[in-house]
Amino acid sequence: MKKIICLVAAALLSLSMLFVGCSDGRDGRDGKDGQNVTIDEIYDKYVAEYGETSFEDFLKEYLSYTDGDLNSASSLRATINRSLMSGVSILTKFAYTSARPLMTSYKVYTGSGAILWLDKIAGDAYVVTNCHVIYDDSSDSVYCEDIRLYLYGQDTAGVNFVLSGNKISNDENYRIPAEIVGASQNYDIALLKVTGSDVLKRSDSVAVSNNKSVTGAMNDSFVSDASACVGETVYAIGNASGEGMSAASGIVAKDSENIYVGLSTLDKNSSYSYRVLRTTAPINHGNSGGALYNTSGKIVGIVNAKDEGEDVDNMGYALPANMVRRLVVSIYDSYVANGNKPISGPNGEKCGFKKAMLNVQTSVADSFARLNEDGIAVITELVKVAKIDGAPAAGVLRVGDILMSAKLTSADGTVKEDIAITRNYCLSEMLISARVGDSLTLRIERGKTQTDVSLKFEASYFKYMV
Repeated sequence: MKKIICLVAAALLSLSMLFVGCSDGRDGRDGKDGQNVTIDEIYDKYVAEYGETSFEDFLKEYLSYTDGDLNSASSLRATINRSLMSGVSILTKFAYTSARPLMTSYKVYTGSGAILWLDKIAGDAYVVTNCHVIYDDSSDSVYCEDIRLYLYGQDTAGVNFVLSGNKISNDENYRIPAEIVGASQNYDIALLKVTGSDVLKRSDSVAVSNNKSVTGAMNDSFVSDASACVGETVYAIGNASGEGMSAASGIVAKDSENIYVGLSTLDKNSSYSYRVLRTTAPINHGNSGGALYNTSGKIVGIVNAKDEGEDVDNMGYALPANMVRRLVVSIYDSYVANGNKPISGPNGEKCGFKKAMLNVQTSVADSFARLNEDGIAVITELVKVAKIDGAPAAGVLRVGDILMSAKLTSADGTVKEDIAITRNYCLSEMLISARVGDSLTLRIERGKTQTDVSLKFEASYFKYMV
């Protein structure tokens, strides 16, 4: 049975917010939850008992920190604070018109985003977030037409803007209007564009990457590895509970799994399957669309969901970096090729993108885990062709072929992707990078012989994806 996971966007109705609840009596033997004690409180008690000492000396004495530990902690602190300056809080205002009686009402939702590319002189930026932050199929527009971004330090309700009766006001000095470049319900990712913002011009905000090229910055913002390893330290930057940007740390608990999430308001029985990584970093409503970073400040995922089961603790999910990286570049390329407008589908869909179809179904013939030279447990899957549904795979691949590697080359001979197919998702996600005219070379094992097969992507092999 599919388990439906909760998205972590938050609805703001007037001045009330949708919070994740918790109650006493589950975690403590005395019927009360444990109390949080901060390192600052311990330091204060230490000084009161032993006299004045620097915080650094206290850490060395009390926690046996070395100078190297302190330098690492200071470096991580600076990295996290830089990431705060790349984050944005998002408010989306949707309109809903009823037929009887004829009237229009509004709802405001909160979310998060990360600035991937920034031109402060022009006040321009590209921001990644979740599709579900800017999408509601029960609204008049389906995709939000009033998207407002707020920078760290300018995103506090009651201070930088006022929410009253689902009306956003008094934010003239802080709001950054954004428009949709493209979005995907299938992957729960959206790309937003900011043009000529005076707020950005006068800010100290930064992008995740310093690359001057838009696609270069999009590629550089994310880790290049296929996935983050289990046990890796990560931190989430997001608009937790709609209270403004904040940071929360944890580890990668699982490097890849699939969850099922309902995105539609109109059809409660529909759901999408998303490949995600799991993290122990605390995830709350409003974190949707915010980035999950490694200790180097690179994005390892975009937060989109959490498990809110009654007996579940700290099971948050993020869409993995390699998939998101490919998708935002694809959405951006489609937008530019369409005259700087989101592309539409054959049935009136909007804001989607086109993905290359191989028309082949794969399955896992075998799987195992081994420790690599760095002591990391790496899962390897033996991926085979299970079914061929048509061109371009027909006549090139055969049922039973083992897929070993894939290389994607553009028409001018540039190698765009060159990957080992070690997991069942590798090939499908790599195809997000394919464009018309690209060539795909697959190393396969057929019988007991390894060989290369190739095909070229024609325009008819691409499908419009929502």
